Amino acid sequence: MNDYHYVSAIAVVDLARELKRNAVVNLDQIHALSVKLANYVIRLENNLDVSELMGMRYPEEWLIDLWQMAGQTTVDGRAVSVLVGRTISQQTQGLLSRVMSHCDTLENVLDTYLTNIAFVNSSESWVAQRTGENVALVFNFTPGKHYPRCAVERSMVSLYHLGQFYCKQEIPLESVEFTYPEPDYACQLKEQFGCNIVFNSHRHAIIMNKTVLSQTLPERNHYMRNILEQKISDLNMQAVPDSTEKKVRDLLRSNMPDFCHVDRLANALCMSRTTLYRKLKAEGGSFSRLLDEERQKVLVAHQHESAAILCDLLGFRDVSAYYKARKRWGFPEKLP
Repeated sequence: MNDYHYVSAIAVVDLARELKRNAVVNLDQIHALSVKLANYVIRLENNLDVSELMGMRYPEEWLIDLWQMAGQTTVDGRAVSVLVGRTISQQTQGLLSRVMSHCDTLENVLDTYLTNIAFVNSSESWVAQRTGENVALVFNFTPGKHYPRCAVERSMVSLYHLGQFYCKQEIPLESVEFTYPEPDYACQLKEQFGCNIVFNSHRHAIIMNKTVLSQTLPERNHYMRNILEQKISDLNMQAVPDSTEKKVRDLLRSNMPDFCHVDRLANALCMSRTTLYRKLKAEGGSFSRLLDEERQKVLVAHQHESAAILCDLLGFRDVSAYYKARKRWGFPEKLP
Protein backbone atom coordinates (compact mmCIF):
# COMPACT_ATOMS: atom_id res chain seq x y z
CA MET A 1 0.00 0.00 0.00
CA ASN A 2 1.32 3.46 -0.86
CA ASP A 3 0.66 4.80 2.63
CA TYR A 4 2.12 8.23 1.87
CA HIS A 5 -1.05 9.07 -0.08
CA TYR A 6 -3.65 10.43 2.31
CA VAL A 7 -7.19 11.72 1.96
CA SER A 8 -9.71 13.40 4.23
CA ALA A 9 -10.63 10.98 7.04
CA ILE A 10 -14.20 12.25 7.25
CA ALA A 11 -14.65 11.53 3.53
CA VAL A 12 -13.59 7.90 4.02
CA VAL A 13 -15.81 7.37 7.06
CA ASP A 14 -18.77 9.02 5.35
CA LEU A 15 -18.39 6.81 2.27
CA ALA A 16 -18.14 3.66 4.42
CA ARG A 17 -21.25 4.66 6.36
CA GLU A 18 -23.24 5.40 3.19
CA LEU A 19 -22.19 2.16 1.49
CA LYS A 20 -23.25 0.24 4.61
CA ARG A 21 -26.51 2.15 4.90
CA ASN A 22 -27.40 1.21 1.34
CA ALA A 23 -26.41 -2.46 1.83
CA VAL A 24 -23.51 -2.19 -0.61
CA VAL A 25 -20.98 -3.39 2.00
CA ASN A 26 -21.39 -4.70 5.53
CA LEU A 27 -19.69 -3.87 8.82
CA ASP A 28 -17.53 -7.01 8.69
CA GLN A 29 -16.02 -5.87 5.39
CA ILE A 30 -15.32 -2.41 6.80
CA HIS A 31 -13.87 -3.96 9.96
CA ALA A 32 -11.55 -6.14 7.88
CA LEU A 33 -10.30 -3.01 6.15
CA SER A 34 -9.75 -1.07 9.39
CA VAL A 35 -11.00 -1.49 12.94
CA LYS A 36 -10.63 2.24 13.48
CA LEU A 37 -12.73 2.98 10.39
CA ALA A 38 -15.45 0.55 11.48
CA ASN A 39 -15.60 2.11 14.95
CA TYR A 40 -16.14 5.57 13.48
CA VAL A 41 -18.89 4.23 11.22
CA ILE A 42 -20.65 2.88 14.30
CA ARG A 43 -20.25 6.22 16.04
CA LEU A 44 -21.80 8.01 13.08
CA GLU A 45 -24.72 5.58 13.04
CA ASN A 46 -25.33 6.32 16.72
CA ASN A 47 -25.15 10.11 16.16
CA LEU A 48 -22.06 10.46 18.33
CA ASP A 49 -19.57 13.30 17.96
CA VAL A 50 -16.89 12.68 15.31
CA SER A 51 -15.57 16.24 15.04
CA GLU A 52 -11.99 15.07 15.63
CA LEU A 53 -12.10 13.50 12.16
CA MET A 54 -12.14 16.96 10.53
CA GLY A 55 -8.39 17.34 10.89
CA MET A 56 -7.42 13.71 10.38
CA ARG A 57 -6.11 11.92 7.26
CA TYR A 58 -6.57 8.29 6.23
CA PRO A 59 -4.69 6.27 3.58
CA GLU A 60 -6.18 6.75 0.13
CA GLU A 61 -6.03 2.99 -0.32
CA TRP A 62 -8.90 2.65 2.16
CA LEU A 63 -11.04 4.85 -0.05
CA ILE A 64 -10.16 2.87 -3.17
CA ASP A 65 -10.78 -0.42 -1.36
CA LEU A 66 -14.24 0.75 -0.30
CA TRP A 67 -15.15 1.59 -3.89
CA GLN A 68 -13.85 -1.74 -5.09
CA MET A 69 -15.85 -3.47 -2.36
CA ALA A 70 -18.89 -1.82 -3.88
CA GLY A 71 -18.21 -3.98 -6.93
CA GLN A 72 -21.18 -3.64 -9.27
CA THR A 73 -22.49 -0.16 -10.03
CA THR A 74 -26.07 -1.11 -9.13
CA VAL A 75 -27.80 -2.60 -6.09
CA ASP A 76 -31.22 -4.05 -6.88
CA GLY A 77 -31.26 -1.90 -10.00
CA ARG A 78 -30.25 1.27 -8.12
CA ALA A 79 -27.02 3.03 -9.07
CA VAL A 80 -24.53 3.07 -6.18
CA SER A 81 -23.18 6.42 -7.36
CA VAL A 82 -26.64 8.00 -7.10
CA LEU A 83 -27.47 6.39 -3.75
CA VAL A 84 -24.27 7.72 -2.19
CA GLY A 85 -23.70 10.93 -4.15
CA ARG A 86 -27.09 12.55 -3.59
CA THR A 87 -26.83 12.38 0.21
CA ILE A 88 -25.70 15.57 1.96
CA SER A 89 -24.92 15.01 5.64
CA GLN A 90 -24.41 17.92 8.02
CA GLN A 91 -22.84 15.44 10.44
CA THR A 92 -19.99 14.63 8.04
CA GLN A 93 -19.53 18.02 6.43
CA GLY A 94 -15.73 18.42 6.26
CA LEU A 95 -13.62 21.56 6.56
CA LEU A 96 -13.56 22.27 2.83
CA SER A 97 -17.33 21.85 2.56
CA ARG A 98 -17.80 24.28 5.43
CA VAL A 99 -15.54 26.83 3.77
CA MET A 100 -17.53 26.50 0.56
CA SER A 101 -20.82 27.08 2.38
CA HIS A 102 -19.59 30.56 3.39
CA CYS A 103 -18.61 31.70 -0.12
CA ASP A 104 -20.42 34.61 -1.78
CA THR A 105 -21.40 32.98 -5.07
CA LEU A 106 -21.28 29.62 -6.81
CA GLU A 107 -18.25 30.86 -8.74
CA ASN A 108 -16.48 31.46 -5.43
CA VAL A 109 -17.53 27.96 -4.36
CA LEU A 110 -16.05 26.52 -7.52
CA ASP A 111 -12.78 28.44 -7.22
CA THR A 112 -12.43 27.42 -3.56
CA TYR A 113 -13.08 23.77 -4.40
CA LEU A 114 -10.62 23.69 -7.31
CA THR A 115 -7.94 25.37 -5.20
CA ASN A 116 -8.32 23.04 -2.22
CA ILE A 117 -9.41 19.71 -3.72
CA ALA A 118 -6.09 18.11 -2.72
CA PHE A 119 -7.12 18.56 0.92
CA VAL A 120 -9.91 16.04 0.32
CA ASN A 121 -8.23 13.80 -2.26
CA SER A 122 -5.26 14.79 -4.41
CA SER A 123 -6.17 12.07 -6.92
CA GLU A 124 -9.30 14.01 -7.91
CA SER A 125 -8.93 16.64 -10.60
CA TRP A 126 -11.55 19.23 -11.57
CA VAL A 127 -10.81 21.69 -14.36
CA ALA A 128 -13.14 24.57 -15.33
CA GLN A 129 -13.20 25.15 -19.09
CA ARG A 130 -15.01 28.26 -20.29
CA THR A 131 -16.27 28.23 -23.89
CA GLY A 132 -18.62 30.96 -25.08
CA GLU A 133 -21.64 31.09 -22.77
CA ASN A 134 -20.93 27.75 -21.09
CA VAL A 135 -18.64 26.46 -18.37
CA ALA A 136 -17.61 22.79 -18.39
CA LEU A 137 -16.38 21.23 -15.15
CA VAL A 138 -14.16 18.40 -16.37
CA PHE A 139 -13.43 15.61 -13.90
CA ASN A 140 -10.72 12.94 -13.73
CA PHE A 141 -9.00 10.68 -11.26
CA THR A 142 -5.21 10.49 -11.49
CA PRO A 143 -4.42 7.88 -14.17
CA GLY A 144 -3.31 4.56 -12.71
CA LYS A 145 -5.53 4.79 -9.64
CA HIS A 146 -8.02 1.94 -9.43
CA TYR A 147 -11.20 3.89 -8.89
CA PRO A 148 -14.22 2.20 -10.54
CA ARG A 149 -16.78 3.95 -12.71
CA CYS A 150 -19.23 4.42 -9.85
CA ALA A 151 -16.62 6.53 -8.02
CA VAL A 152 -16.46 8.92 -11.00
CA GLU A 153 -20.25 9.20 -11.08
CA ARG A 154 -20.45 9.72 -7.34
CA SER A 155 -17.96 12.61 -7.40
CA MET A 156 -19.96 14.34 -10.13
CA VAL A 157 -23.37 13.71 -8.54
CA SER A 158 -22.04 14.84 -5.17
CA LEU A 159 -20.56 18.12 -6.47
CA TYR A 160 -23.82 18.96 -8.22
CA HIS A 161 -25.94 18.27 -5.14
CA LEU A 162 -23.51 20.22 -2.93
CA GLY A 163 -23.94 23.25 -5.19
CA GLN A 164 -27.72 23.04 -4.84
CA PHE A 165 -27.38 22.53 -1.09
CA TYR A 166 -25.33 25.71 -0.73
CA CYS A 167 -27.64 27.80 -2.95
CA LYS A 168 -30.86 26.36 -1.49
CA GLN A 169 -32.26 26.07 -5.01
CA GLU A 170 -31.98 23.95 -8.14
CA ILE A 171 -29.06 24.51 -10.51
CA PRO A 172 -29.98 24.17 -14.21
CA LEU A 173 -27.49 22.24 -16.33
CA GLU A 174 -26.97 22.17 -20.07
CA SER A 175 -25.70 18.59 -20.19
CA VAL A 176 -23.47 16.01 -18.47
CA GLU A 177 -20.89 13.84 -20.26
CA PHE A 178 -19.31 10.47 -19.49
CA THR A 179 -16.61 8.63 -21.42
CA TYR A 180 -18.15 5.18 -21.18
CA PRO A 181 -21.15 3.59 -23.01
CA GLU A 182 -24.69 4.17 -21.74
CA PRO A 183 -25.39 1.94 -18.68
CA ASP A 184 -28.68 0.31 -17.72
CA TYR A 185 -29.23 2.94 -15.01
CA ALA A 186 -28.78 5.95 -17.32
CA CYS A 187 -32.29 7.18 -16.46
CA GLN A 188 -31.24 7.50 -12.81
CA LEU A 189 -28.33 9.76 -13.76
CA LYS A 190 -30.63 11.85 -15.94
CA GLU A 191 -33.05 12.19 -13.05
CA GLN A 192 -30.28 13.37 -10.71
CA PHE A 193 -28.83 15.96 -13.08
CA GLY A 194 -32.10 16.97 -14.73
CA CYS A 195 -30.55 17.31 -18.18
CA ASN A 196 -29.38 15.40 -21.23
CA ILE A 197 -26.64 12.84 -20.56
CA VAL A 198 -24.03 12.23 -23.26
CA PHE A 199 -22.17 8.91 -23.18
CA ASN A 200 -19.10 7.80 -25.14
CA SER A 201 -17.75 11.33 -24.80
CA HIS A 202 -14.04 12.21 -24.67
CA ARG A 203 -14.42 13.53 -21.11
CA HIS A 204 -16.35 13.38 -17.84
CA ALA A 205 -17.95 16.82 -17.54
CA ILE A 206 -20.78 18.89 -16.06
CA ILE A 207 -21.78 21.71 -18.42
CA MET A 208 -23.75 24.78 -17.35
CA ASN A 209 -24.42 28.31 -18.53
CA LYS A 210 -21.92 30.74 -17.03
CA THR A 211 -24.73 32.85 -15.52
CA VAL A 212 -25.43 30.02 -13.08
CA LEU A 213 -22.15 30.77 -11.31
CA SER A 214 -23.41 34.21 -10.24
CA GLN A 215 -26.00 32.67 -7.89
CA THR A 216 -25.42 33.85 -4.32
CA LEU A 217 -25.27 31.73 -1.18
CA PRO A 218 -27.77 32.68 1.55
CA GLU A 219 -25.64 31.57 4.51
CA ARG A 220 -22.31 33.16 3.61
CA ASN A 221 -20.13 34.45 6.44
CA HIS A 222 -16.73 35.94 5.58
CA TYR A 223 -15.45 35.72 9.15
CA MET A 224 -16.14 31.99 9.41
CA ARG A 225 -14.73 31.41 5.92
CA ASN A 226 -11.40 33.05 6.85
CA ILE A 227 -11.10 30.97 10.02
CA LEU A 228 -11.82 27.71 8.23
CA GLU A 229 -9.46 28.51 5.33
CA GLN A 230 -6.65 29.12 7.80
CA LYS A 231 -7.39 25.77 9.44
CA ILE A 232 -7.12 24.01 6.07
CA SER A 233 -3.85 25.81 5.36
CA ASP A 234 -2.42 24.73 8.72
CA LEU A 235 -3.46 21.11 8.19
CA ASN A 236 -2.03 21.04 4.67
CA MET A 237 1.33 22.18 6.03
CA GLN A 238 1.23 19.42 8.66
CA ALA A 239 0.13 16.69 6.24
CA VAL A 240 3.27 16.43 4.09
CA PRO A 241 5.99 18.56 5.74
CA ASP A 242 9.00 16.95 4.04
CA SER A 243 7.45 15.06 1.14
CA THR A 244 9.80 14.88 -1.83
CA GLU A 245 6.80 14.01 -4.00
CA LYS A 246 5.07 17.27 -3.06
CA LYS A 247 8.21 19.27 -3.86
CA VAL A 248 8.51 17.57 -7.25
CA ARG A 249 4.84 18.15 -8.07
CA ASP A 250 5.09 21.81 -7.04
CA LEU A 251 8.07 22.38 -9.34
CA LEU A 252 6.44 20.58 -12.26
CA ARG A 253 3.29 22.65 -11.85
CA SER A 254 5.28 25.88 -11.67
CA ASN A 255 7.29 25.26 -14.86
CA MET A 256 6.66 21.98 -16.66
CA PRO A 257 8.85 22.71 -19.74
CA ASP A 258 11.86 23.37 -17.52
CA PHE A 259 11.43 20.86 -14.70
CA CYS A 260 10.35 17.91 -16.84
CA HIS A 261 14.12 17.50 -17.21
CA VAL A 262 15.12 15.51 -14.13
CA ASP A 263 18.60 17.04 -13.78
CA ARG A 264 17.20 20.58 -13.68
CA LEU A 265 14.58 19.54 -11.14
CA ALA A 266 17.15 17.77 -8.97
CA ASN A 267 19.38 20.87 -9.04
CA ALA A 268 16.43 23.02 -7.96
CA LEU A 269 15.97 20.69 -4.98
CA CYS A 270 19.72 20.83 -4.21
CA MET A 271 20.25 17.09 -4.64
CA SER A 272 21.69 14.71 -7.18
CA ARG A 273 19.55 12.74 -9.60
CA THR A 274 20.43 9.55 -7.70
CA THR A 275 19.34 11.06 -4.38
CA LEU A 276 16.09 12.29 -5.91
CA TYR A 277 15.32 8.81 -7.28
CA ARG A 278 16.17 7.23 -3.93
CA LYS A 279 13.93 9.62 -1.95
CA LEU A 280 11.00 9.13 -4.31
CA LYS A 281 11.43 5.35 -4.22
CA ALA A 282 11.41 5.45 -0.41
CA GLU A 283 8.04 7.20 -0.61
CA GLY A 284 6.74 4.58 -3.03
CA GLY A 285 6.91 6.74 -6.15
CA SER A 286 9.08 7.61 -9.11
CA PHE A 287 9.91 10.69 -11.14
CA SER A 288 8.51 9.22 -14.36
CA ARG A 289 5.15 8.46 -12.71
CA LEU A 290 4.84 11.94 -11.19
CA LEU A 291 5.81 13.53 -14.49
CA ASP A 292 3.22 11.46 -16.35
CA GLU A 293 0.48 12.33 -13.85
CA GLU A 294 1.20 16.07 -13.91
CA ARG A 295 1.49 16.14 -17.71
CA GLN A 296 -1.90 14.45 -18.05
CA LYS A 297 -3.50 17.04 -15.77
CA VAL A 298 -2.11 19.82 -17.99
CA LEU A 299 -3.35 17.98 -21.07
CA VAL A 300 -6.89 17.73 -19.66
CA ALA A 301 -6.85 21.42 -18.71
CA HIS A 302 -5.70 22.52 -22.18
CA GLN A 303 -7.12 19.74 -24.33
CA HIS A 304 -8.54 22.09 -26.97
CA GLU A 305 -5.18 23.69 -27.73
CA SER A 306 -3.22 22.69 -30.81
CA ALA A 307 -0.72 19.83 -30.69
CA ALA A 308 2.15 22.30 -31.11
CA ILE A 309 1.05 24.36 -28.10
CA LEU A 310 0.47 21.25 -25.99
CA CYS A 311 3.91 19.99 -26.95
CA ASP A 312 5.42 23.17 -25.49
CA LEU A 313 3.20 23.19 -22.38
CA LEU A 314 4.06 19.59 -21.56
CA GLY A 315 7.76 19.98 -22.27
CA PHE A 316 8.09 17.48 -25.11
CA ARG A 317 10.99 17.85 -27.51
CA ASP A 318 8.72 17.42 -30.56
CA VAL A 319 5.10 16.72 -31.56
CA SER A 320 5.89 13.08 -32.27
CA ALA A 321 6.92 12.53 -28.64
CA TYR A 322 3.69 14.22 -27.52
CA TYR A 323 1.55 11.90 -29.64
CA LYS A 324 3.40 8.81 -28.42
CA ALA A 325 2.85 9.83 -24.79
CA ARG A 326 -0.83 10.61 -25.40
CA LYS A 327 -1.32 7.15 -26.93
CA ARG A 328 0.48 5.52 -24.00
CA TRP A 329 -1.80 7.37 -21.55
CA GLY A 330 -4.88 6.11 -23.39
CA PHE A 331 -6.27 9.52 -24.35
CA PRO A 332 -8.88 9.42 -27.14
CA GLU A 333 -8.18 10.53 -30.69
CA LYS A 334 -10.49 13.55 -30.34
CA LEU A 335 -7.84 15.33 -28.31
CA PRO A 336 -5.37 17.46 -30.32
